Amino acid sequence: MVTEAEVRHSLRAEVLAGAPASAEAVFEFWVPPSSERADIAVIGATMDGFEIKTERDTLKRLPRQADAYTRVFDRCHAVLAQRHVEKALEILPPWWGVQLIDEGLSFTTLREPEHNQNVDPEALVRLLWRDEAYAALCGIGTVPDSRTGRFRLWEMLLALLDVDSLRRVVRETLLGRDARRARIPSQRFAIT
Repeated sequence: MVTEAEVRHSLRAEVLAGAPASAEAVFEFWVPPSSERADIAVIGATMDGFEIKTERDTLKRLPRQADAYTRVFDRCHAVLAQRHVEKALEILPPWWGVQLIDEGLSFTTLREPEHNQNVDPEALVRLLWRDEAYAALCGIGTVPDSRTGRFRLWEMLLALLDVDSLRRVVRETLLGRDARRARIPSQRFAIT
């Protein structure tokens, strides 16, 4: 029986290798404002979230995870052991991509992901740290008071940017983030 760590490694090698050179894969990516974490997030021209369910897993948390992922990811993917496919297809929105974990740790695409039309700007902006939100505002020509708190900075960004612009700002900021400053443990890999 394969472990989640083995699936992650193979998924990175097989599925993410086609991403642009500037993209990054982040393991255990926190999804605000929930307590959920994407097994893998790929950040590049889009933000893709991957949830892995091996033979050892259950689907008990999948409805909550699907709801959380929908708030921030442009595309969402479930990477499943065979025993989970039928039930997961009942749980997941039809725009989620679904991949089957094959023997030998390869993957078969059962359903291609579609673009998420339901990204929540308020959840998306929460991915930015205070100094990042401040810099983003300065970058669009609005210089707030240096003492402004993060919640107010987030509100300002929400008022000034449409969802597509906010997506771009968040992706660019996350790609520029220094991994050593990360507040949560994560592993980052440049996709080449």
